[in-house]
Amino acid sequence: MKTEIFGKLSDGRQVKLYTLKCGESSATITDYGATITSFRPFGIRDIIGGYDELSSYEQDNSNQGATIGRVANRIAGAEFTMDGAIYMLPANNNGNCLHGGVGFKRKIWDVLEYDGASILLSCFSPDGDDGFPSDLLTKVRYTLREDALIISYEAIPGGKTPIALTNHSYFNLNGFGGDVKDHIITIFADRYTEVDETLIPTGVRPSVEGTPFDLRSPKRIGADFCDDFSGYDHNFFLSPKEYEEFLGVKLGLGATVESGGLRMSFYTDQPGVQLYTANFLGGEPDFRGGVKRIKHGAFCLEAQTEPNATKRGECFYEAGEIYTQTTVYKIEKI
Repeated sequence: MKTEIFGKLSDGRQVKLYTLKCGESSATITDYGATITSFRPFGIRDIIGGYDELSSYEQDNSNQGATIGRVANRIAGAEFTMDGAIYMLPANNNGNCLHGGVGFKRKIWDVLEYDGASILLSCFSPDGDDGFPSDLLTKVRYTLREDALIISYEAIPGGKTPIALTNHSYFNLNGFGGDVKDHIITIFADRYTEVDETLIPTGVRPSVEGTPFDLRSPKRIGADFCDDFSGYDHNFFLSPKEYEEFLGVKLGLGATVESGGLRMSFYTDQPGVQLYTANFLGGEPDFRGGVKRIKHGAFCLEAQTEPNATKRGECFYEAGEIYTQTTVYKIEKI
């Protein structure tokens, strides 16, 4: 087991870094945001975007590797109604609330267990945090196998509140420095969520047939990029054809991505996945080793409920009702 001091935040709080190891594979997790800072399957290369310094995570505006809550993705108008009351949230994205506002990524999580191949972290979000009602205790466990990184979530509210968690890791199977447009992707989804110019769902869930969203067969990520289509930042409704059990939970195969002699298979028990192709990535801070952040320099596969779910009366949990989720990034050599 390896634990080290990652640094101190600008307010003086100390942050730690924990190394998970299984065979030749390794991953590092920081208690700041319960964030994955690196993932090296089979010791080959780091395939998750991350930073050398803690100060870069404070500066980061792209949620690199972070645990996202209370509600992932966008809530239109930065407000929702629950039981007749209106709750106002941070308007941090074109007048909408993205990823819960400040959210869980700026919190220092408590480490409850750490055994070298697994770590369990928790954080407490009080009533009114970012405008959300009721207390919420959230736990996330990262478990490393030599061929997989498994993420298990549990959240228990003290009162009724919306919950929709995800992880926001940025992947590049070649390692970072170039774009991912030549990565080969398959997403097992027959429909996707149509969105407006601010990426809020329109209420239409079209077929992927005949559109750039038809990724049911292997396809270059950047095959349809053009002046009128700058990349993906869309939810896909998963229709898994294969299932596999991880830690006693049966999960559907939602997507695969191949490049650089690796295949990543994405498994989840969630109904959707947000494919994001780093359309807005750029500027500072630099990635680890001084590598520049570039547009289309990574992709994200974020397990989720459909965006703006609170506006449809979804993803609400009553006091004591337990939210769970399991998502897996499985790696194979090809």
